[in-house]
Amino acid sequence: MIREIRRDGGRLFALVGEGKTPLRLVYDLSPDGNGAALKEFVKGLLHVAGRDFETAVESGSAVVAGTRRELWASRNKGWLAPQDIQEVNALLLRLSELTSQPRSAGRDRLVSVAFMMSPIDPKGKRRQGES
Repeated sequence: MIREIRRDGGRLFALVGEGKTPLRLVYDLSPDGNGAALKEFVKGLLHVAGRDFETAVESGSAVVAGTRRELWASRNKGWLAPQDIQEVNALLLRLSELTSQPRSAGRDRLVSVAFMMSPIDPKGKRRQGES
């Protein structure tokens, strides 16, 4: 359900949500859609996530190993079957649910989680120096 559509400097941001459901972006990749705005939004999101990571590294106090690890960065790519993509989406949805909970007794550690999933061209450009 579209909850809010706001134009800001020519950019279209469409957010969805119902009641206590976190707001989510609407992805419209049609020619008249919001693809350009989505690209700019994701650049900003990843920039803020990078700053959050840098701040945690500089603090020197983040847990970096074990089952209570809270500082982690990774980039993976691999070949997925349709059912694998469904499982990844279910896991990301669960992650989004977990990290959208309000503060309450026992939930006293605020964390920032950002992720991006994107199909890539297996015949993409090679980096300079690679053979």
